Amino acid sequence: MNKQYLIIGVTALILIGMLSGTYFILFNQSQYKNITMNGITVEVPESNVSVIQQTNAFSIYNDTEHSVDVLVYDSTDIGLNDLTEAMTFAAVRDMFQVGSTLQTTEGYSYNYSDTNKVYTYVTNYTHKNLFIVTANKEDMIHALQTIKVNDEINLNITNETNQTVTKANNNKNTKSDDDKEELREDEKVIDGWDPKEHEVSRESMEDGYEKVHYDDGYFRIVDDKGKIQSYGY
Repeated sequence: MNKQYLIIGVTALILIGMLSGTYFILFNQSQYKNITMNGITVEVPESNVSVIQQTNAFSIYNDTEHSVDVLVYDSTDIGLNDLTEAMTFAAVRDMFQVGSTLQTTEGYSYNYSDTNKVYTYVTNYTHKNLFIVTANKEDMIHALQTIKVNDEINLNITNETNQTVTKANNNKNTKSDDDKEELREDEKVIDGWDPKEHEVSRESMEDGYEKVHYDDGYFRIVDDKGKIQSYGY
């Protein structure tokens, strides 16, 4: 176990050291490329950097030139021998998100860490855990606009399957529309899983949002009407 913690610590320190020690140089960022990591595809600034597949379940993309890191951990077939990858993912995620607040741009939600001076995004797509961190907001927005899973579903199209905050719809919703929702989204039972039975705490965020924590490590970010805007582990 001590060896596992050493691996986690070294990996986390290398990543945060590379990112925090790099000063982003402003120049034309119109060129992007696709990278695919454990079935998740996203566009990042063009570079010679390649994805490092550390294990079958864990992959890392580290571009120090553009200050972009992407981590994907696939927990589909996780076993006791795979906990090192899960702990590394969680350690890096938590380290970069210290002092984070929720941000919204062009309808997309993400976090900004005033402590680390970076933008972060974390989510889970049916066991595929994705974490993006960058020093450049434009690169973050571009990444969120291009996320795909298994090259089939662009998860940034509808609010039902993505981590974006939906844009205002010119107040087209009427009271009768709202009355059709018998339950808040964060109270609905899905496949037998009752969120009210597993909720352990809530914390207030900006603009009326709340972060809801559950007993298995899962969380949701919901608005003041209970609509789910973001989720992950």
